[in-house]
Amino acid sequence: MASFQKLSVESLKSLSRLCGLGSSHTKRELISNINQAILRYSSSPSILSNSSVWSPHASNHRVLSVDMGLRNLSYSVLDLPDLEQIPTLSAWSLISILPHTPLALTQPDFSPAVAAQLAYTTFVEDILPRFNPDTILLERQRHRSGGGRNVLEWTLKVNMFENVLYGVLTTMINQGALKAQICEVLPSRTKGYWIRNAVLSTSSDGGENMSTGRKPVKNKYALSKLVKVNLVKRWTEGVSFDNPAACKHVVFTESTIPMALQFHRSSFRSSRVRKLQLGTAAKTETETDTETENADDVGLAGGGRKLKLDDLSDSLLQGVAFVQWQQHRFELAKAVTNGADLAEFCKFMVDRHTPEMGMEELV
Repeated sequence: MASFQKLSVESLKSLSRLCGLGSSHTKRELISNINQAILRYSSSPSILSNSSVWSPHASNHRVLSVDMGLRNLSYSVLDLPDLEQIPTLSAWSLISILPHTPLALTQPDFSPAVAAQLAYTTFVEDILPRFNPDTILLERQRHRSGGGRNVLEWTLKVNMFENVLYGVLTTMINQGALKAQICEVLPSRTKGYWIRNAVLSTSSDGGENMSTGRKPVKNKYALSKLVKVNLVKRWTEGVSFDNPAACKHVVFTESTIPMALQFHRSSFRSSRVRKLQLGTAAKTETETDTETENADDVGLAGGGRKLKLDDLSDSLLQGVAFVQWQQHRFELAKAVTNGADLAEFCKFMVDRHTPEMGMEELV
């Protein structure tokens, strides 16, 4: 812990965000959390050989990143040869899980029994056998409602599905039917990692502050969705079947390049952004999600239904963020072991990551 004592609180918070850790803590807590996170990356392969968690010495690690939803569930599959290479995006899809079980469409109440069957059918019988992941990332769902009765009802349904999915996956792991680790990911951690610029600036405690010199944005949540879609759009510029490695964050494959191209077949509507600034589109987070289960503010038509580009972006950004958090922990562990100047190392990591964050040209 002595290696980090000389760092300022701001530097420790920056390191925490770069490693996927919470930053709203005291200096002592920040240091303790960082130490705990990099400990396993400082250990020898023999110590970690029997570990159920991701070993930094393992090869060909597969991550399944899931953005939860009932009509719009997005997932991405990332294959990482080792921690010093960029991952390959082997699968990237958006599905509706409700049609999988006719009962879910006819039964008025979305009961635990229906949710459990949906979780089993979607994951145990389909996604898990197809991809056999080593790590499963599940976006943590909200436990609040910012709207009326319909919004609250939908929030409860998604929360119920999340709970039974955890139960199904945990049962499989305990019975030895699934050899994977489950990691819950807070949306605020992913957003704080990718969005910290003139559109939505992040304060030192991980909160959001509107930047100066621009008209205040009323609906920051909806705007953050646009920023994330625009970020993935930037990633996919130049990606083609002839150039699958044009993105510096992931290598696309024949099965995921068509999805990447979808981000360049639709343009953002400037009127939508203007409405966000004026507050005429200032819905709550829950209301936006509930509406867009059927509608599509940030999407395009494709394959007979609209693709939700924001949901596709969420699963990819979450997966890549998680991979980079592990890579940053690995780099930090090596820096500590080698006795590097941690203040300079922190500055290097922040300067390297900042240009990769959300674009500000949307407003």
